[in-house]
Amino acid sequence: MVNSQKIHPLMIRVITCTLCLTHDCTLRCRYCYAGRKYSHAMTRETAQRAIDIVFDEARATGSSADISFFGGEPLMEWELLQWCYDYAQSRAGELIAPPRFGLTTNGTLLTAEKLNWLAERDFLIGISIDGSPAMHNTNRRRPDGTGSHADVAQALQLIEQHPRVRSQAICVVTPNNVQHLSEGLEWLSSHYSGTIGLNIDYWSEWSDEDFDTLTSQYALVTEQVARSYRTGQPILLRNIDDKIATHLHESDDDCVHCRIGEREIAVSVDGNFFPCSRLVGDGDKEELNFGNVTDGINRARQQYIIATRGCSTPACKLCSLRNRCTNSCGCTNYASSGKLNEVSAFLCCSEKLFINTADQLAEQLYEEKNPAFMKRFYDFS
Repeated sequence: MVNSQKIHPLMIRVITCTLCLTHDCTLRCRYCYAGRKYSHAMTRETAQRAIDIVFDEARATGSSADISFFGGEPLMEWELLQWCYDYAQSRAGELIAPPRFGLTTNGTLLTAEKLNWLAERDFLIGISIDGSPAMHNTNRRRPDGTGSHADVAQALQLIEQHPRVRSQAICVVTPNNVQHLSEGLEWLSSHYSGTIGLNIDYWSEWSDEDFDTLTSQYALVTEQVARSYRTGQPILLRNIDDKIATHLHESDDDCVHCRIGEREIAVSVDGNFFPCSRLVGDGDKEELNFGNVTDGINRARQQYIIATRGCSTPACKLCSLRNRCTNSCGCTNYASSGKLNEVSAFLCCSEKLFINTADQLAEQLYEEKNPAFMKRFYDFS
């Protein structure tokens, strides 16, 4: 057994395993990419086999493992989630470093008791909330069509007030709610102090008018972030932070390069393997499947997916921003173009928007020698 205390955490290779515990969900979000919603949950046997395969893979490659829970709504299978955690911990001593755990939830079933349990075990909680009531309720609705913002806002308050929980807020931006983006961020940043991620819905069709709205709204968002730095309480917006990081650490391959199929295994409810949780869907896409809990990893299919991912779009080869955008992200490419290695026109335009906007903001704050900005990005002490 290697003594992991002598290894810097950044040097440890990690395999990420996402267990999709159920197809069922308390909401019927209009943009959901996780497949149709019905009562169908993963069995303990399937979960155990998946964890066994991932841990065996990690041990064989000298890696550690991250275990994340997804759905549907994973908190609908709370007892199964707890069982999976206990089982993974029973094998933790076999790994080079302790496994880490995460959960993506819509928040409607999150209680103080569940949150305490998750926090005590150092789970990273991703809570999906699309900003303000107007922005959120556009898409994130209950089966009866009513909005879910009030319930999710209560869950967000539980997270914000908890002294130990690790979390991040996930805000999905779609063509039909993008007009509320700056308002949504204003609400979210006033109710939550953690990291916020604006996830663009690349599965949807974006018109030229939609992109114009995104451009104008993102300019307002950037102004909000700039003001927050100047007040000494910066909004932790992952989209801008990540693009600034790709400028400061351009030689770091892990900044933007995709590792689907290589360091990621998403397990469907029925135990089929996919290269990313965003590509599981109903769990029946044969072109994306590379094994299952019964037969193990199909190495030929895995290598094909690894070889296919990336970027074959000719224009990207000549682009000065090619090492700073998500052109190599297989799941984003697949969502926007239908292929793992092709970049859509919208993805290209949106990435240029995000990079150029982040650079302009960073240049302004750097010239001002803004204390919060300098401490965040340049204080390496």
